[in-house]
Amino acid sequence: MKYTDYYASLGIEKGANEKEVRQAYRRLAKDCHPDTHPGDSKAEEKFKQITEAYEVLSDPEKRSRYDQLGANWQDFSDFAESFGAHQRNKHRVEYNSELFDLPFSDFFETFFGDQAGGIWDKHAPDLRQEAPSQFHAKNQNTANSEISYTAQVTLEEVLNGTKRRIQLHEDDDFKTLEVKIPPGVKEGSKVRIGNPEHNLFLEIHLRPHPLFSSEGLNLHGKLKIMDYEAMLGASKPVGTLTGNIQMKIPPGSQSGQVFRVKGQGLPQLKNPEERGDLMITLEVKTSRNLGEEERQLIERFQVLREAKPL
Repeated sequence: MKYTDYYASLGIEKGANEKEVRQAYRRLAKDCHPDTHPGDSKAEEKFKQITEAYEVLSDPEKRSRYDQLGANWQDFSDFAESFGAHQRNKHRVEYNSELFDLPFSDFFETFFGDQAGGIWDKHAPDLRQEAPSQFHAKNQNTANSEISYTAQVTLEEVLNGTKRRIQLHEDDDFKTLEVKIPPGVKEGSKVRIGNPEHNLFLEIHLRPHPLFSSEGLNLHGKLKIMDYEAMLGASKPVGTLTGNIQMKIPPGSQSGQVFRVKGQGLPQLKNPEERGDLMITLEVKTSRNLGEEERQLIERFQVLREAKPL
């Protein structure tokens, strides 16, 4: 197994922020996307590599773990062998409203795959965060201030709920607590950690999503279609938090027109079965590089339209 330099894969510095990571991935993905290079095995392999890198570097927890590996990654690798062979699974990723099932490398499966949890549980913590001094003082009844930790969650985790593990430094020892994050949490939501008397909270922040933005319970996304599809109507795949659905575009649709897909938004915190909607805004692209026959047909169409009474 070889070490994979994810920063080099995306062509970014180690200190790159989330925006720079996302921009680098989108730029590279556009250049080697399978749809634009059908049958090109090199482009497909490049797309797998940058997608794997983005999967790790766009996730704060995975990126933190990856940075922990550093030059000592082989020590972790030797330790991982005690867990046996790691199955290479396919990972579902989204790009431009399309879903792809991609096999990632052995390096990814060892340290970030479904079976990697045991490595980190025993070799390194998920979130090694030492509580401020007030935590110790509060235990001695000298302070009652609230202590908050932060966690970034994906929109998919908002939909389904998730967990985080936190290590607290207490009495010269580390104590691990598992925090359940329920479906429907919002930006700035606070989830209590452990015993209520500790006055500890996990503050939730939403990670930027490559496809959607959120507004309350509603999600907002975009769908690009061609001008002829807008005129004639079409059925197009649209990504959601649970996979693709087909959306019918009626004839005569306009750029900027918004379509509502009911029940494909975020869940309510107190009633997760109730979900908001997905709002899709059309972006109509104009056909370019017309062939001679296409141009003649459009010119004929123009004549017919101009002759038609208003």
